[in-house]
Amino acid sequence: MRIACIGTGTIGASWVALFITGTHEVTAWDPATGWQDRLLAALDRYEPQLRELRMPIVRTRLRLCASLGEAVAEADLVQENAPEQIHLKRALVREIARLGPLDSIIASSTSGLLPADIARDIPNPGRLLVAHPFSPPHLVPAMEIVGTPEMPTERLEAAVEFYRSIGKQPVVMSHAIPGFIGNRLQAAMWREAFHMIAAGEATMEEIDNIIKGGPGLRYGISGPCEAQLGWVDQREAPGEIDEERWSILMQTDWSRLPGPLLTDALRDILRPQLLAARAKRLTQDAWEKRLIAVRRAVENI
Repeated sequence: MRIACIGTGTIGASWVALFITGTHEVTAWDPATGWQDRLLAALDRYEPQLRELRMPIVRTRLRLCASLGEAVAEADLVQENAPEQIHLKRALVREIARLGPLDSIIASSTSGLLPADIARDIPNPGRLLVAHPFSPPHLVPAMEIVGTPEMPTERLEAAVEFYRSIGKQPVVMSHAIPGFIGNRLQAAMWREAFHMIAAGEATMEEIDNIIKGGPGLRYGISGPCEAQLGWVDQREAPGEIDEERWSILMQTDWSRLPGPLLTDALRDILRPQLLAARAKRLTQDAWEKRLIAVRRAVENI
């Protein structure tokens, strides 16, 4: 694919570095003065990092452009990295849609804006999707993809295939919600943390130390939902939901955020997902070996 990266600040420069580890031809442009030198300096920094991941940068695949029109003229996919302000993103996307091929995919790096809102002013909103990375994109593999309601399935699949080709691990969301998955979960943690700080219950340092040395280590191996399975599985048969234990998880006073009620509808949603999660679970021995490996890696930095 021919990729255009528009905006080469912190996120955009990281994207460029990752894009030129693949087999794709990449163009880049930014409206800021001196962006070329800053981008090349960022690539100098990122190159040894990607080499450690066996993903060498190929600079001959990158072309720095003098204008937005030049950068997007032949692009199959345009990665938009404007600041997180809806009016700026809408204006940039309008220009990308006007200057680029009619069938190119426009992928926004937005952290939480809805794709339909960003695509509001372009003739074909089915061209646009959210491709939200976690910073820095060249090192953190997970990302969230959210299409507009008008986006054809084959176009969404083409974008997913592209991101996988450069080592990303995209999660395609079926519903567009502000903040997507990752930032909504992080927001819940931030809010509880600041509640504790405001009430004098904990300090920033204490909270950070607990997360880094506790749940943060575990979440590198199993996510928060999977991490709870070991606890609820002690009494549950496969596919069953123990009322007492799940009620503790949902309605505990450990959080200021209200929990959902364990209704019949929620049970019906949970059962097949629990069965699927349990089928993929590591054995306790394998999980502990991974935890030891993660701990050693962190301690040896």
